[in-house]
Amino acid sequence: MIYAPSVGRMKDAFVYWHDGRYYLFSMYARQRAGDDTRDYRNVWMAESADGVHWRDAGAVIEDAPFPIWAMAVHRVGDAFVMNHGSFGAEGRQNVIRFWESPDLRTWTYTGAERDLYPDERWYHRQSRLDCMAVLPVEEDGRTAYYGYATGPGGFLRSEDGLVWEGTPPPPIEWDGLCPPTDDDEGMLEIGGAECIDGRYYLVGGWFNMLGMSGYGTYTLVGDSPTGPFRPDPVAYRLCGQSLRWAALWARFCRTEDDVLVNGYMYDGFTYEQGRTYLQPLKRAVVDEHGHLRLGYWPGNDALKGEPLDIAAAEPVSRHGAPPIGRDGAAVELRAGPEVSSFARVDVPSAVAVLDVLLPAEQGVVIEGTLRAECEQPRLNTPGIGLYLEETPVQGTAILLEGMGRTCIGAVRLEPSLAVEWDDVTGPGCASVQGVVPGRTHSFCLLLKGNLFEIYLDDLLVQTYNTTHGPDSPGRTPGRIGLIVQNGTGQLADLKAWRMALETPL
Repeated sequence: MIYAPSVGRMKDAFVYWHDGRYYLFSMYARQRAGDDTRDYRNVWMAESADGVHWRDAGAVIEDAPFPIWAMAVHRVGDAFVMNHGSFGAEGRQNVIRFWESPDLRTWTYTGAERDLYPDERWYHRQSRLDCMAVLPVEEDGRTAYYGYATGPGGFLRSEDGLVWEGTPPPPIEWDGLCPPTDDDEGMLEIGGAECIDGRYYLVGGWFNMLGMSGYGTYTLVGDSPTGPFRPDPVAYRLCGQSLRWAALWARFCRTEDDVLVNGYMYDGFTYEQGRTYLQPLKRAVVDEHGHLRLGYWPGNDALKGEPLDIAAAEPVSRHGAPPIGRDGAAVELRAGPEVSSFARVDVPSAVAVLDVLLPAEQGVVIEGTLRAECEQPRLNTPGIGLYLEETPVQGTAILLEGMGRTCIGAVRLEPSLAVEWDDVTGPGCASVQGVVPGRTHSFCLLLKGNLFEIYLDDLLVQTYNTTHGPDSPGRTPGRIGLIVQNGTGQLADLKAWRMALETPL
């Protein structure tokens, strides 16, 4: 959403902070020929002074004699070390290669003698070994380094941060949850490892987990860098999608003042069909019970450029009862309760939009509040959310229900109202799970092109796009609106800005 290379395509972005600046490294293909082992043999870099406005630095590694896949960077003394997944002589993705740099810009391959293969004392030589997150840990007055890589042989240790050896896999107590079943991939595609408030958090992605075919990122927690690790049943799915792949990875970026998380997103129905972008950076938020969630990072306020006047726009009904506007300060929408003898009716009952066009192609930031009241609580709880209108008869709904569930999907208004949910967030997810009826919630929506990201009360709801099918790209929403189910909803306190994405000189 906020950055993509000016030419070519990136994948598996990693953001590193050093000395007040942010550095993005990623797999990079000048053009796609359809063979990732040939396309991705470069490393792209971009720089930012604020983590929001990025400037191309260009390819800092070009035309390597081997594939360069996902990577990470850590510091050892005055030098920087990059590790990345690659393919060994057998044609298997079973090797990590290393590069060193004095300045994060000039990189030198350390040679085949430093290449790291699965440790055959515990792992098969041909098993997958891919990019490791590196975590320095103080032990007995000195720093040791732990590496958490993707693959069954992916637990490693180093005394100096340069030379690594395999160790037995850390114990994982799944507590009744089913681990990933493909032995070649390991426990999860580990993207990040971090110590926060004395606890160790591993975040890794996988698909076809918990009945969801989409790609999600999950959290394992331990009290030691060597485990045992356990899935967090309250906030297990940190981020990701139910039935789609729209946003991937979660990788920690520790700054002087905070622990941030980065990922990447794309605007198509699948990775192959869309262009890849850097997501806005997020805060790693750990609550008093140790649950890891993703929060709005105040640094993203730098996206707010020229103010836009949308608060006084007239509300226009698209479905259901007409909205009520009060001097531009709030929009109210009522939807009568829906009752079924056998099953809950699962569609929003009223839709209205603000009659003002958004400069969404350039990007907008919209803030406000949402409040849902239930008229007949014995029958149902209310739902409220935002409606992103793509045409007069269709759009994308973000419905926050009053019973702990958030749903996102396509809405069609003709010939009759119909909703197809692509993503459902509920129990076991770290992201926002609905609203509390009768409580006023603040929201922030970041929208650019067909990409959007939404937060409620400063916590991530979802990162998504409006591409609802594989046959055509998603439409850019033209208007923002309100959807309400089973009660009365209010949209108020609106403020909006045009996105300021130009990189300051």
